Amino acid sequence: MALIEVIDVQDATGDNIVTRFPESGDADIKLGAQLVVRESQVAIFYRGGQALDTFPPGRHTLSTANLPLLHRLIKLPFGGETPFKAEVYFVSTKTFMNKKWGTKEPITFRDQVLKVVRLRSFGILSFKIIDPQLFVNKVVGTQATYTGETLNEFLRSIVVARLTDVLGENLKTLLDLAALYDELGIATKARVADDFAKYGVELEDLVLNAITPPPEVQAKIDERSGMGLFEENLGGMQQYQMAYAMRDMAQNEGAGGMAGAGMGMGMGLGMGFMMPGMVAGAMPGMRPGQMPPGQMPPGQMPPGQMPPGQMPPGQMPPGQMPPGQMPPGQMPPGYQGQPQQQGYPPQAPTAQPPAGVTPGAAAAGAAAGAAAGAAPVAADTITCSKCGNPVPPSFKFCPSCGQPVQLPSGTPCAKCGAMVPDGSKFCPSCGAPRAVQTVCPKCGVHVAPGSKFCPSCGQQLG
Repeated sequence: MALIEVIDVQDATGDNIVTRFPESGDADIKLGAQLVVRESQVAIFYRGGQALDTFPPGRHTLSTANLPLLHRLIKLPFGGETPFKAEVYFVSTKTFMNKKWGTKEPITFRDQVLKVVRLRSFGILSFKIIDPQLFVNKVVGTQATYTGETLNEFLRSIVVARLTDVLGENLKTLLDLAALYDELGIATKARVADDFAKYGVELEDLVLNAITPPPEVQAKIDERSGMGLFEENLGGMQQYQMAYAMRDMAQNEGAGGMAGAGMGMGMGLGMGFMMPGMVAGAMPGMRPGQMPPGQMPPGQMPPGQMPPGQMPPGQMPPGQMPPGQMPPGQMPPGYQGQPQQQGYPPQAPTAQPPAGVTPGAAAAGAAAGAAAGAAPVAADTITCSKCGNPVPPSFKFCPSCGQPVQLPSGTPCAKCGAMVPDGSKFCPSCGAPRAVQTVCPKCGVHVAPGSKFCPSCGQQLG
């Protein structure tokens, strides 16, 4: 049986964490053999299933000085070269990088915005062995080789379990996830540190590449974000979708017959229900419930238009006279005057003006009273202070009760002729500046600006 004089292990794959020498089990090792341990390795010497010593990187000669336990286990009858059965485990202490981890099934979370959402997560991690003898005793056992991928299968399960707990405690909504990647990675790394250490393993790095929902949930999120573009104009979105639906239906050659007719009827009915909202939403400045310009709510008439059968204010139905106005040819009660002589053809009697009223004013008042039955009361009609009935602007006495009319003080506007109250600088009717009028020094009548003689008494003005 050949004696082993040099013990050396090299990993060609780069993925072996533990390699046993020899691979088949224990072998006859010569006392005084050379043990070569590289910088990224640690050698654990076993004999009879018991770990005798751990050798750091370097070249070591196996002797009783290095292995004091051999002095009690073997005898030296052959000058120190007696062979003995033993085995050596080489443990790699390098950092194993780019080990992938991820969730096998989506994890369900409660989301404050999306209510319930399922998430997948994946990333990479790196680890190394910090306690070789503990790792061999608790994880490797009697296996000839132990790879990094085998260990990673176990470590990724721990990472996913701890990450699920961290997400449940810190994540409020999926929409805030982009700002929490670093925080979640640090928190998860701190959680798994103790889980790794009890196996003699240290987690070097933990990177969260992505935390995403399943594809069907992503499609719903994309649809919701697309709707957000039309939040300010939902009517425009409805028109947009309706136009594309009609285009697709027109391009579909198999949409004819009863199916196409039924679809057209349904679209027409839906369009009728949607049209008011689409029009209101498409017009800028319209609020919900507001009617477009020129359109009145049901039961409401536009300004100036009366419902059928209703007369405007001041206008009486045919055959009915306003309050205080007498029909043609009928004298007011207690009127002292002579009716107009009748001739042929018969003429309607004319009322005589009251005392103090000039014939011209009475004629104008009669004409205004006759026209009042067929036209609305003028805008500048004066209201009687005693009975409240309207008084034409040319009347000095109320035709209903005979109360003297108090005309508003002021001067006529030089532009439109409306009465401008004293103290006003502009005409309340047309807005023209009020011209300063001259007062006749003889009769006190207001004279229009630029007049050289008083129109009342003929007094020459300076």
